[in-house]
Amino acid sequence: MDERFKIYVEQLRDGHVEKLAETFEPAILEVQDADLSFTEPVEVRGEAYLADDMLVMHVDAHTYGNIPCRICNESVKVKVEFEGFYHAVPLDEVKGGIYNYHTVLRETLLLEVPPLAECHQGKCPQRKTMQKYFKKENAAGEKEVEDGYRPFADLDLDFEQKNK
Repeated sequence: MDERFKIYVEQLRDGHVEKLAETFEPAILEVQDADLSFTEPVEVRGEAYLADDMLVMHVDAHTYGNIPCRICNESVKVKVEFEGFYHAVPLDEVKGGIYNYHTVLRETLLLEVPPLAECHQGKCPQRKTMQKYFKKENAAGEKEVEDGYRPFADLDLDFEQKNK
């Protein structure tokens, strides 16, 4: 494992603060998915210090990922970042006095990937051809009820509540 992910607890005794300023290759995110990829470096800035019996990390990180456009499925570059993230670990859980923050960084960045994106800054050129598949809104901004067969329209979802 990359030594840059390691925080040595003994070096933080007596109020010392370790500055975190690293640039990692996107491969550290370990993503092998057809719908998500990372091609740009991961920038990490922050600090680690001890507070009573806890190791505390205060971190900012950012990179760029590629996800499919929600309209046309073409690849869209999106910023993936978090700022002011705090992570605390009890010292008795830090084995051997060395804490590896790779997993926390990876999971936190992956949780920040937006669920949807649209190419061309939200103006996908395919939107007009796909418009017939979208629900229409009336002047009041309410979704219009579509005509046609709707077999579950009268389904009573509170059935269990009424029969208790």
